[in-house]
Amino acid sequence: MKKIETVMPLRDIAFEAIKKSILNYELLPGQAIYERDLSEKLGVSRTPVRESLSLLEREKWIISKPRVGTFINEITEENVIEVMEIRMIFDRFSLEKICGNITPEQIKVLEGYIEEQEKNKTDHQRFIELDKEFHSEIVLLTKNQRLEKWFEEIGDQIRWFGLKAITEKSRIEETISEHKAIVQGIKSQDINQLLVASYNHVENTKNEIINQLRRNSNEKSN
Repeated sequence: MKKIETVMPLRDIAFEAIKKSILNYELLPGQAIYERDLSEKLGVSRTPVRESLSLLEREKWIISKPRVGTFINEITEENVIEVMEIRMIFDRFSLEKICGNITPEQIKVLEGYIEEQEKNKTDHQRFIELDKEFHSEIVLLTKNQRLEKWFEEIGDQIRWFGLKAITEKSRIEETISEHKAIVQGIKSQDINQLLVASYNHVENTKNEIINQLRRNSNEKSN
């Protein structure tokens, strides 16, 4: 049995730092990235950077094109649809499992995330972080550790896409209302009402992201 390592490997530190820059749009979709540049900015050698890029490519955050270069992955309609379909599966399973098996205290925790979102309407980064935390809490209540791990990975993708969905003030208000509808469905223990509220939320989010992608595409072409 090997001794436990207490220090996170440089590869993992580089991975988290680069992914954070992608999530915060410091590195933009489609942008070219270079090992040497990242190595200098992170203050580490190129080896852990190279290893972290391999992990990032495996998780679809970046894409390597032979004889061309390495780029931050684009947010495409196809990618959004795929991720949101998986999100809908996770949400349905989680809500079906917790409906009727949730305490008033746990409901208050969910309502707390909504209250924080109402306080952070102008801070889009924080608003989206709270959105992820709200949905992660629902998954956490299933007490299914594998589901938690899978949702964590896709949750970052949803957060990345989500910043595209809240460029309009109206969508921020809609998101809060949709979260309240989900909590109301949980309170009522009406599984049909709950699943409709969840479906509408995911579908509206998906459509807004796609509409924003199309608006950006039209602006570039004009």
